[in-house]
Order: sequence, then structure tokens, then C-alpha cells
Amino acid sequence: MKKLLSIILLILLVPLSVSCGNNSTKTSADNVVNYPTRDIDNFIDNDNETGMTYKFTLDKFTTEFNTMYSQLGGDYKDFPYKNWSKRAREKQSNGRFYNYLYLTSKYVVLTATEEAETRRLVNVGCGITEKKLKSNKKIKNKVMTICGVMAAAAGGYNIDSVKFFGNLFNDTISFKDHSLWYEDSIYVYDKETASDGTKTILFRTMPALPNIKDDWKLQDYREYKNEK
Repeated sequence: MKKLLSIILLILLVPLSVSCGNNSTKTSADNVVNYPTRDIDNFIDNDNETGMTYKFTLDKFTTEFNTMYSQLGGDYKDFPYKNWSKRAREKQSNGRFYNYLYLTSKYVVLTATEEAETRRLVNVGCGITEKKLKSNKKIKNKVMTICGVMAAAAGGYNIDSVKFFGNLFNDTISFKDHSLWYEDSIYVYDKETASDGTKTILFRTMPALPNIKDDWKLQDYREYKNEK
């Protein structure tokens, strides 16, 4: 577990970078996908690299996460707020300090980056070793559900969107750039290999200003689904 946390921290501390695609679009009818919209506006402008943070603090996010997770049959005791720990504190280019936090469970490691001063969340993530993710279909489905709950809870969506976001994160694995855009948020798949060959995966999401989509040449998830 210590090695997993060390690799996850390494991913989190590297300045966010996403592969820039060509942002191309094919004209076709939408696949049959129910695209959710936010129930609440949970984003606020910021002077960080994506131009936004969540309005939620860690405790509010954890409450929303556990409410959805338990409604889907999960045990809220898997992710208690009291189990969050701070892994590091780093100064950013805008002069603000970020706290890097994690919460371990028997399935995954949840991560969160927060502004130290405001306590608002900058991004949230879900980490797991590649070997465990690929161990069997049941484990992968569980992880994708947790990722879906994470994205829905942070983004201000309702429980009906959980499967959608789980599928979105699953698509970042095979998508050539491993980064997709949906409704003013970035969804990222990161993978890091340790010296012993252990591969760790971190799924992350974060809010961003609309211009980031074009500046970073991120493909909209709707466009991606149309091309499939």
C-alpha cells in the first residue's frame, strides 16, 4: 500500500498535462447515450491552471459520495471522512498551497487535491494497480462504479449519472489521448510504472474553464462517442 500511495503522489505532484489531440469531429448521429446535466452548479472561478475549482470542500464531497455509494448498495463505512489523510503540501505557481489527500479502502485509493486556504477541491481521483484492475471483471466493474460515484458527487450530478461517468472513465483507458472533456470538466487516465514494474492507474476529474478545451485540444466526449 505504501508503494501504491507513493506512485499516486508522484502522479498528483506532476503539473497536469494532457495529450493534445487534433480535436477532429466526424458528423454522425449520436450513439444512444443519455448525457447527464448538472443538478447544481458546483464550480467556481479560480486563478489555477484550469481556471476553476469545485465549490465543495472535502467533507461535503465525502458526504455526497457516500450518499450515492450507499444508495447503490455500497457500505458507507468503506470511505469514512475520518480516514482521509494528508500526503503532502506543495506551493503552486499562483502562490497558493495545495494539500494532497488520500483515503484507502479495500478496493481503491481515493485522492483529493484541495486549496489549503479555502479548502475547496481542485480535483478528485481514484487509484488502483493495473494488475488489480485487470484481475477480473467484477473488480473492474466495482472500480468503474466508484469512479462514476466520484465524478457525479464532485460535479454536482445525481445518482442516475453514475453509470455514464463510469463508462466515460473506462473510455479514457483506450482513448489515444487518455483525456476527455465533458461539460466543463476534464477526465483523465494516468499510469505510472514503479522501478519494480508495478503499474499504478489514477483516474482523475477536475473542473475547467470552457477555453481550456480548445487551448489543450481536448476532445468532447460526445464527439468521441460519435466517432466510435
